[in-house]
Amino acid sequence: METKDFLEVLGIFWLSAIKFGLAGVPAAVFAKFSFFKAITVTSTGGFAGTILFTYLGDWIIHKLKRIYEKYNKNKKPKKKFTRTNRMIVWIKIKFGLAGLAIITPLIISIPVGCFVAVRYFPEKSKVLTYMFISIFVQSIVLFLFYNYFYSLIF
Repeated sequence: METKDFLEVLGIFWLSAIKFGLAGVPAAVFAKFSFFKAITVTSTGGFAGTILFTYLGDWIIHKLKRIYEKYNKNKKPKKKFTRTNRMIVWIKIKFGLAGLAIITPLIISIPVGCFVAVRYFPEKSKVLTYMFISIFVQSIVLFLFYNYFYSLIF
């Protein structure tokens, strides 16, 4: 594999790890990857991002709780209901982890989706399973979608 090809694959891999649906898969289509190469690179990139940000999100939540407890021993935390909090709770109640896993690669980014998933669904193995299935299925569907429109335009 040439250096240029390796860097191209590596770039698409990391794009898929961070912004899967709007950057990773379209980049694979524009790079004219074959179906199996595109699915492999984008899916493994999404899987790597999911693993990284799930465990990183869990670590950040743990550290923030310790800092909060250290400085606010006697204070009772006030509940703040913002628009974002209400939306997150609505998604959690209405759709659960499956709904969050479906919208994460496509609409919100993998880091944000994993952070929210770990925050509200503490069972990491379940979070990873749902995210992996969603990423793999969306990788196939999005590749076919983007490839179809790419062939129409170019």
